Amino acid sequence: MEEAVSLSALKTLVEKKVKKKILVKVMWNDVEKITLFITPKMKINSFIYDEKEGYLFYDNEGKLIEEEIPYILQEKELVDGKVILGKTKGGKPMIYNRILSTEDILFLQEYQKA
Repeated sequence: MEEAVSLSALKTLVEKKVKKKILVKVMWNDVEKITLFITPKMKINSFIYDEKEGYLFYDNEGKLIEEEIPYILQEKELVDGKVILGKTKGGKPMIYNRILSTEDILFLQEYQKA
């Protein structure tokens, strides 16, 4: 799937799936830039990418955040202000590490039309 959707459409879908308000936070380090869709209570200060563990996020005190991040958008997935869904984890877009359903994809398509 190489479908492109707006950031706002994806944010709306994540809010619908998580059933909570979502904030969009852009972070970067020396290697890459990522966009996080997080709940307001998540206080993320920094991140690293580990080959075995994947992304590891830390709070202001340097403690590892154990809570799962609803959606992590890598720099390569954001092209011309649109999210390319086919470039996520092995070509399958995921929210909370669950692949989007056909219903979710239809929701995004309808949101784009509105």
